[in-house]
Amino acid sequence: MSGAVAGMQDRRLAGTVVTGDGAEIVVYAHGSPQAEATVVLSHGWTMSALEWRPHIEALTRPRPGFPALRAVSYDQRGHGRSTRGAAPLDMALLGRDLDLVLRRATAPEDGPVLLVGHSMGGMSVQQLAAAQPELFGPWVSGVALFSTCVEDVGAVPFIPQDRGAQRRAQAERLVADGLLRSPGWAKAVHRLLTGPLSHPSTAPLWHALFGRGPQTDSARADAHSLRAIPPLTVAEFFAALTTHDCAGRLDALGRIPTRILVGALDTYTPPAQALRLADDIPGATLHTVPKQGHDLPYERPVLVVETVHALLRDLRQRRDTSPAAPAVPRELALESGAER
Repeated sequence: MSGAVAGMQDRRLAGTVVTGDGAEIVVYAHGSPQAEATVVLSHGWTMSALEWRPHIEALTRPRPGFPALRAVSYDQRGHGRSTRGAAPLDMALLGRDLDLVLRRATAPEDGPVLLVGHSMGGMSVQQLAAAQPELFGPWVSGVALFSTCVEDVGAVPFIPQDRGAQRRAQAERLVADGLLRSPGWAKAVHRLLTGPLSHPSTAPLWHALFGRGPQTDSARADAHSLRAIPPLTVAEFFAALTTHDCAGRLDALGRIPTRILVGALDTYTPPAQALRLADDIPGATLHTVPKQGHDLPYERPVLVVETVHALLRDLRQRRDTSPAAPAVPRELALESGAER
């Protein structure tokens, strides 16, 4: 895939990544380029990079035993300040977007890169790992996946989870096609999704969608991000989510420390989905958090910080007990049109 960067004469500065289909992906960078590691944060459906602000503030501050880290976040295409682009939406496309962000905002010689993804952001990380496994180990050194799944996302809460995977997928596609063909329906769903976020008295709908609903402050932030996205774009991404499938393609994540976290009350990507994901990644650790729903990383920002620090501990232990990892070949670092 070809790409270019506007306003990024130095790859360490925030700027705009322009994809081959014309999408402008806005990237934000925080902290020193000389930090021990860089954390790249990928947000979920209908959200934006703004949701990572408290995490970035904590990660870029020194803590006992952990120096300040560098943090990179970005708005997924069609979200926040990023444009949608012209290509048909699918999950593989989001993996390629992350590849461009990674290549433009980080470099192997700068130190370890840790990827953190929530929900759709976690699927973006998986898509990258499935398509470009050679990046994981020499370049990407650790991964944290929050509230996500390897396939068959439970995107429609009123379709029972115990229904067969094929029947669930068919039902989800019917709902997605209906949203795409009916702008009026898409707008109505858009209003319903934003309503509970602004009016807690209607929170039961949010609970049905995502399990334990977000707290008021977090809910209002979600509403702000969601309202900024056109209803049909929301519907397009919903349809893309129902096609996500990385099952049997994540061996690359087994080569590096990988941690998976899920809320026990998450109905959108429930614990059973997290278990399937963990089973697909050799050596991955799975942590189910009691009394939490789908917005786990935003309700409990400290868990993200603690998980990143745990990944750093894993890396330090591996570094102390293993021979040096091979360097990334120069042709790999320069591919995808990434000038250095």
